[in-house]
Amino acid sequence: MANQALIKGAGIAADTFANIQGGYNAGLQTGYDAEAVAMALRQAQYQRNKDEAELKNYVNSMDTIDVAKVEPGMRDEVNNFLISNRNKYARAAKTASELDADDPDYIKAISTMNEINSSFKALSENLDLFKQKREQYYDDVRNNRISEASIINGNTDNLNSLFKNNEFDIVIEPGGTFQISHDGTYVPFSDFEKDTDYNYHLINSEGFNAIMELTNKAQQGGVKIENALETNYKYQLNGMFNTMSREDMMSMIYDTVISDTPLNMVPGNGWDDSYLDIENDKQLRIWLANTYLDGLKKVAIGSYNQKRAEADQKIRDSYNKSRASARGRKSVVDNKPFIEQYNSLSEAEKIKFREDLIESQNQVTLPTEE
Repeated sequence: MANQALIKGAGIAADTFANIQGGYNAGLQTGYDAEAVAMALRQAQYQRNKDEAELKNYVNSMDTIDVAKVEPGMRDEVNNFLISNRNKYARAAKTASELDADDPDYIKAISTMNEINSSFKALSENLDLFKQKREQYYDDVRNNRISEASIINGNTDNLNSLFKNNEFDIVIEPGGTFQISHDGTYVPFSDFEKDTDYNYHLINSEGFNAIMELTNKAQQGGVKIENALETNYKYQLNGMFNTMSREDMMSMIYDTVISDTPLNMVPGNGWDDSYLDIENDKQLRIWLANTYLDGLKKVAIGSYNQKRAEADQKIRDSYNKSRASARGRKSVVDNKPFIEQYNSLSEAEKIKFREDLIESQNQVTLPTEE
């Protein structure tokens, strides 16, 4: 809000300056003391100079812009905007100083001063934001954080062309916003905040982390995803995709964070290019939830089969170990020393064994000498 004392002082000073010589001449013609008139005029001039200095200080204390921080290619336009609006501000202050506070033109003049002050502040913030966006874009490119969706759609081509230079043709609007020239057209800087060709999106790390958590759960569970368990996974996936922003959904389609192939390029998953149309937003969310659920099912059945195979192998290993142990025990028995086997026979078996041994020896034909 304008300082009332300074505005009033500006008005008084302006009137005094405009009529100083005429007042001096009038004093002489009416016979007033020339010295007294001259002193009064000097005092008035002093007050005018003082008020004018205060007004200049007030105008100079407005919200302004550090031109040194502005891109070199924008400085002329910014300087012209500042000078033009400072003059408007001073004229509005002078108008306000000549009117009563309840005069509609006084209110209009004060409104003009406030609007100019606000436009300076807005322009400064927008220029800072432009610089921040430019630096952030360079940083995201270096660190590979930009989603493939923005690359495919040509957004990064536009930004590379726009940001990678130092000459910028801009038009500053009254409220402190500006438009910037690119490829023969002026683009509102506000478009850089919207889903346009001059905005870009990052890889949806949060979404992919959530999918990885569900994948690990399915892997570690080692059971088929069906019945109540399937309902639970559906609930989690639907909740995630139903609240996901459109740019994050594009990342989940195009970015190969957890696979080597973009999701819409996987054969047989029912993808339809019409899902990208904004009117099919609901179908896209359903497709994403179902497609990632199918992926989780495959992980779960793979883990289930692996764990089943491991269990079967353990059973086979245990069986083979038991058989090997039995064979070992039999081998030990079969290879006992003769005396241990003989002593384990009954008396009748021992008699029979000796008789058989004698008979076998009698049947042996010894070699003869020729």
